[in-house]
Amino acid sequence: MSFRSIRIVLLLCLLGAIAAVTYWERWSVAQWRQPLQVVIYPVNGDGSDEVGRYIAGLSASQFEEIAVFIRKQSERYRLKPLPLPQVILGKEVHVLPPELQGEQRSMWDRLRWSLALRYYVFHNTPFWQSLGRIKLFVIFHQTRDGVPLESSVGLQKGLFGVIHAFADSRQNAQNNVVITHELLHTLGATDKYDAGLQPVYPDGFAEPDDGEHYPQKQAEIMAGRIPLSAQQAVMPANLAACVIGSKTAYEIQWR
Repeated sequence: MSFRSIRIVLLLCLLGAIAAVTYWERWSVAQWRQPLQVVIYPVNGDGSDEVGRYIAGLSASQFEEIAVFIRKQSERYRLKPLPLPQVILGKEVHVLPPELQGEQRSMWDRLRWSLALRYYVFHNTPFWQSLGRIKLFVIFHQTRDGVPLESSVGLQKGLFGVIHAFADSRQNAQNNVVITHELLHTLGATDKYDAGLQPVYPDGFAEPDDGEHYPQKQAEIMAGRIPLSAQQAVMPANLAACVIGSKTAYEIQWR
């Protein structure tokens, strides 16, 4: 066998091993037999001292409401309550993840970005300790009036997400809403809003059984907003103003 053939065989074996590990991780988490483990890795998105001080003051308790929300919502669909998920604060990561530029939207661009992102996760997390855990890289930014954050992403293959959030204690509750939304993406949940970010009826409504009525009082977490009218929706202030709807519960295998 030539050296080139050996390299091809080794590469195929490596890809097969990666696929097998990815499948096992998704299968293991989807069973909901063990407490869900989520590690949050903070990243300084601006490289500023202000954001650095905010990250230095973070603690795992800041994210406890995410675990409580998931367990409480599971009781609406499961006969046996879930064990309380474990949300762990990991070490700060000092390198920004690769970005998918606005003009890079072809299939190959997205594939290259996905592979680069997977390498980023592999390089910045302990391999064996990370197996079966959801890895969320939360990039904190200074608050700037009128300047929106970049879009966040949660990927089921690989169980990881990249989330943009504000380094402002007044935004902690809404940050947790965004983190939870992307966390559920890693578990298989899909978005439930349209191109205009308006929640889609019925799956994007917290109370769909009453018909398409407005205003709604809560947000379906994967819709991300509380519909006030057919053209207007607002971001929920905290997770107490959110629910996991029936379609989302089905997608994450609670039903």
